[in-house]
Amino acid sequence: MSFGTHTDTATRQWFIQVDGQAYGPFNDKTLWEYMVEGRVSAQSLISQTANSGYRPVSSDPGLMNWVAQATGQANQLPEPAYPPTVFMVMAEIRSGRGMNFLQSLQSLGPTQRLGSTVWILQARAEAETLRDVLSQPLGADDRLFVLDSFANKTAWFNLSPEMDAQIAQLWNIER
Repeated sequence: MSFGTHTDTATRQWFIQVDGQAYGPFNDKTLWEYMVEGRVSAQSLISQTANSGYRPVSSDPGLMNWVAQATGQANQLPEPAYPPTVFMVMAEIRSGRGMNFLQSLQSLGPTQRLGSTVWILQARAEAETLRDVLSQPLGADDRLFVLDSFANKTAWFNLSPEMDAQIAQLWNIER
């Protein structure tokens, strides 16, 4: 991995904007790690100042080189043989890891936020696979529910045993 040459990397800092909120500062090493983890992608908005100048990573050829290198190292979703589907993702994030979750979510495919805890995601995967990927940045107090709207399948993380049973009962409707 290389860190570019146009600025002193020891002093360079980055801010990432997610849903209008700025996070950072992050140094080059942290930005690189976020790219490897899939939390920062070509569509992510970055700046070197907290309050202005946000632009997509794709507008910076040096950072796009990092994304290309990081993508080769990342443990991303395997390329499944699934057709694209639309998922509803609901997450209650109390741990302060919201940026990590949002970056993971946005790295999986086109998203649209519907409310403070609900998103629509288009991806080529199964509900269980998305749950496994999206639950990685979550903490013990966070909750996640994924609904595959095409296959009518669900997957969830960190719900109570009572909720587990109730959801399973609700989804087992004979048609």
